[in-house]
Amino acid sequence: MQKNRIIIIFWCFFALNIFPVPSARAGAISITDLGVDNAAGAVSVGFSIVVNDMAPLMEALQNGGDYEVFCTSKLYHRRAGFWDSFLSEASYSCVLSSKPIARECQVQDGRGVHTFHFKGLQEQLNTYWSRLSIPMGSWDMIERGAAYRVVLTFRITRTNIPNWVSKPLFFVTWDLVPEVVYEFDFDF
Repeated sequence: MQKNRIIIIFWCFFALNIFPVPSARAGAISITDLGVDNAAGAVSVGFSIVVNDMAPLMEALQNGGDYEVFCTSKLYHRRAGFWDSFLSEASYSCVLSSKPIARECQVQDGRGVHTFHFKGLQEQLNTYWSRLSIPMGSWDMIERGAAYRVVLTFRITRTNIPNWVSKPLFFVTWDLVPEVVYEFDFDF
């Protein structure tokens, strides 16, 4: 029994050293310019995704990683002394695929598929991800004189981890950016 434990520990240690987990330092990729707008009679949550430090992302892309950028926005009616009342939820999803031999990165979202070269990738991604908008529903749900809260959850997760690696190493996070929650309160 002791021998089996030693073998399992050895293989876990071996796997962690052979398959390094890329992790972005805090703030390497973040959300900025969070706000709410009335866009053609609909509540719209606007934001930008900003790459502040390209090193962790470039390392992950050069290793051939495929990542999903996922933002979920929830709108709540704030009530004093009670739990906030949920109004609506919407999301933005983007797939980031790497072609390390061609030194290219492919970005796919609702706007289509775009290919960016590794040279100047930080500036290109910052431009592409600036002024994003998530429609949340009709503006009729917003009442004058009331307080509201937007909760935006943001993460970047690796999607191409083989099962033979991810199952035994279930305790290892493969996220490039772990889940980060942004809150924005506004009164109308």
